[in-house]
Amino acid sequence: MSKKKATWGLAPFFLAPLLIFAARETRSSDAAAEVAAKVKVYIKPYLDMKAFSGSILIAKKGKVILKEGYGLANYELSVPNTPQTKFHIASISKVFTAAAILMLEEKGLLAVDDPLTKYVPDYPGGEKITLHHLLVHTSGIPNINNFPEYGNWSRFPQTPASLIEKFKDRPLNFPPGTRYDYSNSNYNVLAAVIENISGRSYGEFLKENIFDPLGMQDTAHDGNPAVLIENVASGYAPAGVDGFEKAPYLDWTVKTGNGSITSTVEDLFKWDRALYADEILSSASRTKAFTPYVDDSVGYGWFISRRHNRRCIRMNGRSPGFQGEIHRYVDDGTCIVVLSNNYSGAASFMIDDIAAIAFGEPYEPLTVNKDLEIDAKVLASYLGAFQGGADFFVPNASLTLENREGRLALRWSMGGLSWLVPVSSSRFYDRTFGGLVTFGKDEGEVSHLTYRSSGRDYRANKKKM
Repeated sequence: MSKKKATWGLAPFFLAPLLIFAARETRSSDAAAEVAAKVKVYIKPYLDMKAFSGSILIAKKGKVILKEGYGLANYELSVPNTPQTKFHIASISKVFTAAAILMLEEKGLLAVDDPLTKYVPDYPGGEKITLHHLLVHTSGIPNINNFPEYGNWSRFPQTPASLIEKFKDRPLNFPPGTRYDYSNSNYNVLAAVIENISGRSYGEFLKENIFDPLGMQDTAHDGNPAVLIENVASGYAPAGVDGFEKAPYLDWTVKTGNGSITSTVEDLFKWDRALYADEILSSASRTKAFTPYVDDSVGYGWFISRRHNRRCIRMNGRSPGFQGEIHRYVDDGTCIVVLSNNYSGAASFMIDDIAAIAFGEPYEPLTVNKDLEIDAKVLASYLGAFQGGADFFVPNASLTLENREGRLALRWSMGGLSWLVPVSSSRFYDRTFGGLVTFGKDEGEVSHLTYRSSGRDYRANKKKM
């Protein structure tokens, strides 16, 4: 046999692995295209009623299968959202604050079981509050966001020290470690701890120790309102059935530590990948971060749960003009990020269905009919006051259903107005919080409403006149 014939005889053995690889790549590309097509159809109703504008990223096993921008980053200038658009990520910022604390612990500069007074010496009662209590919201420190003065404070520059001054002398809501109560104040305090120990500002520490090492060049602490942020989205709020209004002005330093960071879906995916290795946090620190310490769900900056019968490590955020979600299905290597510049609950409502699409599981697409005219008598039967219990979507909330020029609106006792878009004559989509409102009857009379959010139903009973 000639050398030439021998070479050609071996060719199939060399080509076979390449053909198998090519076939796998084709299948992967086809699957990604199918996911993208389904997501496009799924989000159309949200886009049509302007309940969502933002960016979405889906990745599996380290490979991005979808990244896309939807709607506008700025409605006044008609600038579209893209995967590179920066959004304020609100409470998703907490995952970076918690990581910074764990990094300082790795360096031997603190321990999470240390008392607060070790790092903020003049904090009243701080000897009974540990850093762990702050990380998992069991400190008892009241939530700064709930103070009546907060709206005024949020319009002016703040520092972690100035924020602490606003709540440190207020009584604790409960003895430290005895209860869970989500409080943004905890992470204001943790930002102060980071600054006091490191000698760097909160933003500088994150940049130098997390963002720069990971190449997260589009992520930063918004610490100076005079500084221009390139490619950042403007924030909006739902107005009416399909309109927008500008979100109120906010100096984001009021959220230092708990919600002051801007980022992109692409950068948050870089963060997701880093959490599978020792690039920023050791295996021991990652285990600490992802351990559910309270109610089998509260970790250090993250919530831990099971969704779609899979372990899900997630965080969400919502601040005026913005909302976001990051869900990490760590056993599958799947990451889903939804960031929005609309102060609507759509991102939280959508992300579970987007995960179902990614996993090839059933999901319920949203169908709305914003032009549906509800019979005046039917609409009138829905009006009035409804009362939720301790297990309601917002515990013990009172709700008032109002007729606003032939449109149904829901006013919440804690403040805020939800515009309801018809799905049918008895079911409505809440443009503000992203839930579904269904009216129920007993003996022919409207007796209650059911508020559906994140796959759960919450009942509020109608008050008798």
